[in-house]
Amino acid sequence: MTFAACQKKVDLKSEWEKLNTNAEAAYEAAETPAEQEAVVNNLVDSVYLLLDEHMGEPYSDTLFTEVYVILSPEQCQELFAKMPKQMLENEDIAEIHKRFQFVMATSKGNPYTDLISLTPEGDELALNELVGQTDYVLVDFWASWCGPCRRLIPVLKEVYAGQPAGKLQILGCSVDRDEKAWLKALEEEQMPWPQIRDGREGQYACSDKYGVSAIPTTILINREGIIIARNPSEADLEQILFGE
Repeated sequence: MTFAACQKKVDLKSEWEKLNTNAEAAYEAAETPAEQEAVVNNLVDSVYLLLDEHMGEPYSDTLFTEVYVILSPEQCQELFAKMPKQMLENEDIAEIHKRFQFVMATSKGNPYTDLISLTPEGDELALNELVGQTDYVLVDFWASWCGPCRRLIPVLKEVYAGQPAGKLQILGCSVDRDEKAWLKALEEEQMPWPQIRDGREGQYACSDKYGVSAIPTTILINREGIIIARNPSEADLEQILFGE
């Protein structure tokens, strides 16, 4: 009998609901952003362990498709390696796995992948026109309808304003399908850096090249064209930029 067969069967759906309910209560009770972050990190680690111990059991495929966006690339890689072949052939999971390959190819330590799309004025702008012109380029995937994205903008503005000339450039890449909503958000936010919009298909499918499945997603690239952080926290970003 294998080790997997000896493991105690659990109701994954119930266990996940319990974890989620407890996390929501703890998050509401948290008094500082640091405490809230700790709650989220604990939830991520807990659901990862739940899947790691029970991969292939009933509901594990559904649970994975629900939570993979909050897992780290390393955690996803471990879980993909444990998935039975039949589960990997599931249409939804196969699509996630395909996107995950792009995530791994654009994770920390890899050369950046070029992007090209249209500015608000209708001109083409490529990421390779910006990389190397400053010490760092931060690509920010966002959308007008995304609350967390809009809340991140003032943070990025503050970081951007605190950098000397030649230190940091930001490229905003919106995944808005509604061009009017995108242009309206640009007018409201007045971001002082270049903007393009993801065409979502064909030549201008920017977010696909970075495996973006949730926004905001940010990619920090150094002058040499190497990705040095994927979704850095505000503290990580400031440490990199201000710590030199």
